[in-house]
Amino acid sequence: MLTPFVWYSTSMPYFRRILFCCTLIFSALAQASVEVEVSGVDGNEYANVMALLQIARLDENKSYAAYRVRYLHRQAPENIKKALRPYGYYQVDVNAQLETVDYGWSASYQVTLNAPVKISANSWKIQGDAADDKAFNTVMENIGLKQEQRFIHSTYEQAKSRLLSLASQRGYHDARLLKHDVEIDIDKNTAEIEVLFDSGQRYQYGKTTFKQDILDDKLLQRYVPFQPGEGYNTQELSQLQVALGDSGYFSHVQVTPKWSNADDNRVPVAVSSEPNFRNQYQYGVGYGTDTGARVSASLNRRWVNTMGHQLRGIMQLSQVESRVGANYTIPGQKPQSDYYQIRAEASDKDNEGQVNRLYRLGVSNVIAMNEWRREYGLSWQRDNFEIGESSGTSQFFIPQANWNYMTADGRLNIDKGFRFDVRLKAASEALLSDADMASLELGFKAIVPVTDRIRFLARTEAAATYIEDFDLLPPSLRFFAGGDNSVRGYAYEQLGPEDDTGTVIGGRYLAVASAEIDYRFKENWRIALFTDIGNSMIEPNEKLKQSIGFGVRWISPIGSVRLDLAQAIDEPGTPWRLHFTLGPDL
Repeated sequence: MLTPFVWYSTSMPYFRRILFCCTLIFSALAQASVEVEVSGVDGNEYANVMALLQIARLDENKSYAAYRVRYLHRQAPENIKKALRPYGYYQVDVNAQLETVDYGWSASYQVTLNAPVKISANSWKIQGDAADDKAFNTVMENIGLKQEQRFIHSTYEQAKSRLLSLASQRGYHDARLLKHDVEIDIDKNTAEIEVLFDSGQRYQYGKTTFKQDILDDKLLQRYVPFQPGEGYNTQELSQLQVALGDSGYFSHVQVTPKWSNADDNRVPVAVSSEPNFRNQYQYGVGYGTDTGARVSASLNRRWVNTMGHQLRGIMQLSQVESRVGANYTIPGQKPQSDYYQIRAEASDKDNEGQVNRLYRLGVSNVIAMNEWRREYGLSWQRDNFEIGESSGTSQFFIPQANWNYMTADGRLNIDKGFRFDVRLKAASEALLSDADMASLELGFKAIVPVTDRIRFLARTEAAATYIEDFDLLPPSLRFFAGGDNSVRGYAYEQLGPEDDTGTVIGGRYLAVASAEIDYRFKENWRIALFTDIGNSMIEPNEKLKQSIGFGVRWISPIGSVRLDLAQAIDEPGTPWRLHFTLGPDL
């Protein structure tokens, strides 16, 4: 009788039987690394194949047993076919090869996609209040699934998710998919889609209540961007939370729809909050090449009374100009964007022969709308001044209007954005002013990305003033050039017309332009090259002065810190000047 396995033969020496047994075991458990190659697919399809292909998830730097490699190789065609079905490929052929090589295993898979499944029927229906909702109509128009197009399962799932997400956002609290079927006919390579979405009724806003004890409820109700009975929208709840958070009154705000308390399809809204510290104190020490050393202190009383009035007082002492002032703010009809201000200011300035003591009172109304900001105001000011050979006391009552527009892709580290400013001022001798006066000021700044690391920055200013007797115009209403934020290479307000004593007396006109290019060589660090040109003038045809320079920028947590070295190339001896500034790029 023959034995079933040769290694049991009694004719084989004992040690040979042991050796033969070990050889079989080690050949079954031999370790080797695996290299995988997939061809015939790319893009998202390739990424999904590699994510689901188990043999491709083996580490090339490790060794694996032969039986495991062979098993995963046998599973690979099904892994690949499964990975491609979400992209509409149901007729996939896979030519699989597994070979032993010097370093271990080489697995290759040649994929033939063949014709994809195409949409033969595409039925999407909405019933309920959402059938007449324009937002849902927009979603349906851009659903991304059309007949005769390749059926991509993720697009289909995203379309359903968009309907449900929009329903949640717009208050269709009972919305559901009554039917959502896709029938795939593999033989015909077709997909039939049928979706029936029932939105139910749209919920409306109920009463909005505030849980706090520092402000009058009437003021807080003016922050609410919706009225009871209007259609629910989560974006408006977010707007309310952001507006209250930005108001300064509260340290924490939570806006919550009370779905469990909804009655007659009206959902009440509850706002809970924690009050901020009533007083905020700030102190600062700094230095700027325009102002010299400076110290400052401020008090911000976040609410003066239950009507939400706010008071901010500030005092600043510097080598060039010292001032003390206060702003009293009264919330408007829409407090998040509309407010009134009463301002009082006194300042004392002494800069290279320009001496001016200014007292100013003003009122203004400000409306901020997204990127736009508009301010209309009235101010009265009195100046006691000496400038060169001239001195005097002046009084002006000035109506003015300011418009500002700014858009940017960030606050501190800006790669793209621009800002535009317009200011109009006027005064009349018939109305509390020493002379008739009118002025227009224009400003523009832009930041344009050139590459991922290079930016181009441009800045222009232009201004003009009408007044018959220029000597009546105080320094605070004249135009000066030169300094950190004007024409670098020149001292602060030391570029312009001069009198017989050599003192810069300012001008009726102003023209300044700057071009700069900077390079980000390290995270939050940039180097820059720039040129500035400009002047203040009595007449608009006077010569402009130019400078060139270079600098370094650090994007700090509180803004851009800029150190520039500029050369005044139109001055005798072409002197160099150092400039140090801190603040946003726009």
